[in-house]
Amino acid sequence: MIYSLKEIAGSAYYRTRPVESLQFLYSKWEFARRRVDDPIAMVEMLGFDPVAAFSGFDRWSSTLERVVFKVAQQWGQGGINMPEGKFLFAITRTLRPEILIETGVAAGVSSCFLMAALIENGRGSLYSVDLPVAGATQLKCADASQYSWPQRGAGWAIPDDLKKGIGSRHQLILEDVRTALPRLLDELGSIDFFFHDDLHLPDHMLWEYECVWKHLRDGGVLASHDVNMGWIRFCRNRRIPRQRLVNLNRLCAVRKNKER
Repeated sequence: MIYSLKEIAGSAYYRTRPVESLQFLYSKWEFARRRVDDPIAMVEMLGFDPVAAFSGFDRWSSTLERVVFKVAQQWGQGGINMPEGKFLFAITRTLRPEILIETGVAAGVSSCFLMAALIENGRGSLYSVDLPVAGATQLKCADASQYSWPQRGAGWAIPDDLKKGIGSRHQLILEDVRTALPRLLDELGSIDFFFHDDLHLPDHMLWEYECVWKHLRDGGVLASHDVNMGWIRFCRNRRIPRQRLVNLNRLCAVRKNKER
């Protein structure tokens, strides 16, 4: 609770919006009640075989652990932890997406897990969208996040072996997501996997989810880090069961089907 209040106090958005602040606290309570610590539970909830999903992870585990540790040692870089990364790897590995989009790159921790799985798959392309340095600095503190990664460049923590392995199948797009994402979706038509981890404001997150949902193929996965009322509203709007509030440290995911 104390940490949640600090998040509100540090956010230019929430400090001036008491209703949204209360909704934020409510969402934190909802997700805390449904939190799991094992990515296998999340993988199984989406209907995937965990054995197949984690196939090949051992080959990359030491590299990925080093990335997570290196970024965690430097304050203000932003990045997922190992269980969350393992979940992203597992979904990418078992879904075998042709088109994968992530918004929010920062140091590139999530990108590393996604790249490793795509390399193991031997197919599929990753499109990573983040703000250019000036834009990232301008939005600092909007959602209580204070990243220092713009000083070193988006994706600075991605190891050379991952960059070499993924090659031209990775595209880094340094542009405001509000213009880049709609254009990219129109160009690609249909996508298989989407991961949100950029500006964590409810209205913006809901906009991203709805924007992507129309282009997500049946059976595709939409995942989001730092979920809040934006995710709860999205699930309500789409009549997605409340079990989709199950989360790994506020990382949620839902698999699309024809009924939604």
